[in-house]
Amino acid sequence: MAAPVPPEERRVAMGKWLTENGIDPSTVPLHSSFSISETGDGRVIHYSEYVLTDDGHKQLAPGSEEAWEKPATRPCTVEPPAWLNVKEGRS
Repeated sequence: MAAPVPPEERRVAMGKWLTENGIDPSTVPLHSSFSISETGDGRVIHYSEYVLTDDGHKQLAPGSEEAWEKPATRPCTVEPPAWLNVKEGRS
């Protein structure tokens, strides 16, 4: 079942936050959850992103008809919007 599409203003704010943190919003599934952890190198965002082909298209997961996703991390240089449910922790 597809995740509901967030309201337009939340979608725009989310895309802006991802971009500000060096993440391409088009590679992040709508149902992706986010967490931020404190590491020895600073704060890090944990999320899921699509596995892409060399020409930038989503790949299908092996043996599936669903898009292939993988865990990803990026430094958190800009704090998330207050309404975004982000889990905080330590790595």
